[in-house]
Formats: sequence, structure tokens, C-alpha cells
Amino acid sequence: MAVSYPYSLPAFADLLKISSVVWDIQRNDELSGSGDGRVWQAELAPPLWTGTVTLADMYNAEAKQVAARIRKLHGAQEALFLYDPLSKYPQADPDGTRLGAASVSIAALGADNASLSLRGLPAGYRLTVGDKMQIGYGGRYAFLEVSETVAANGAGTTPVFGVFPHLPAGFSAGLSVVLLLPACKCIIMPGSHNPGTASGMITTEATFKIVQKK
Repeated sequence: MAVSYPYSLPAFADLLKISSVVWDIQRNDELSGSGDGRVWQAELAPPLWTGTVTLADMYNAEAKQVAARIRKLHGAQEALFLYDPLSKYPQADPDGTRLGAASVSIAALGADNASLSLRGLPAGYRLTVGDKMQIGYGGRYAFLEVSETVAANGAGTTPVFGVFPHLPAGFSAGLSVVLLLPACKCIIMPGSHNPGTASGMITTEATFKIVQKK
């Protein structure tokens, strides 16, 4: 079967046995300050999500297959989708069964370019600070974090709520929103992949780092 890029969740993320992951933000700011503690910050480019992934100990055959998939990405040339293991589902719906197959979309965008409302949710459905969402737009993908806890009304629409980071150009009402297994489109940071150390039948300490690709 031919390799398809970017790697879908079943082709890569779902196969990983993750021991730990550190999600963070790489800011692209220019800073200046004064001696009295004042700081000026200019955002030169939108922030990017980053992740440091450590895999659990695994049999050598499993480790070889993971390493081979990573090498097939040709460094940073090809992309993959990866979800936050701590944010696979909204916190108020920990197994995703309440949302089920609901078709969620953007109802409206906030005037501040950093907020939106959603529609198509079950009545009373709750989104909690820290929940993640994936939104495709114009062949690209945004990976957003909920900044305010909100609940949908009886018609399944939320009030406008804050998200991080700012909304990219090209966003509009009607875009489809993924709340179950929301994934970040990313690349492996060059030089960050350690395929692990094999001892006997087990490979340990396999790690890699990712950075968001927009």
C-alpha cells in the first residue's frame, strides 16, 4: 500500500504507546524592555504548538516499525497528525459518547479574532478550559485550545468564548469542528528522533519532538 501524507491518526498516532508527552508553545516574539520592569512584546509570527514525546518500553519489533514510519517522513519534509493524549475528548465528555456523531461547526466568530461560538452540540454540552479542537480551513488545519468554560443552549449553540491562539486568516462561520481526537498537524523536529536502545527483546527511551505545521 502506498504511503499517504500527512499520516492519519490510524497510520501513526493510534499506534504509539506514549509514556509521557509535554505540550508547549513556541512563541515567535520580539521583546524589549526598560530598567523599571516594563516589557514590550511584538508578535512577529503566530505561536506554534510543540510536543516532546517519550514512548513506553516496547518489544523491538514494535520499536522498529515506529522508527521506520518516522524515517519515512524524510525529516521535516512530510507531516503527520498527532493528538494530545490528555485531551483526546472534552473533559466533560471523557469517552466522547455524549457528543457521538454530532456534526459541530462554527456558528460565529468573535470581533476580537480570538473567540468563536459553536453549533451542532447536544443541548447543555459543556466545553471546559483546556479542551482542544481541530478546524480545517482552506487546506490547512488550526489546533485551538478552549480558554473559557461554556455550555451549549437548548438549540446546541454556545455563547462566544475565547480560544488560543488567535484565529488564522481564512476562518469563517460554517467550518467543521473536530472535538473528538482533535489533532495537530505537525512535523518531526529535525534531529530530535531517538529510536531507543534495544536490550534483549525490549527497546527503551524512544523519543521525538514535533512542531506544528501550518
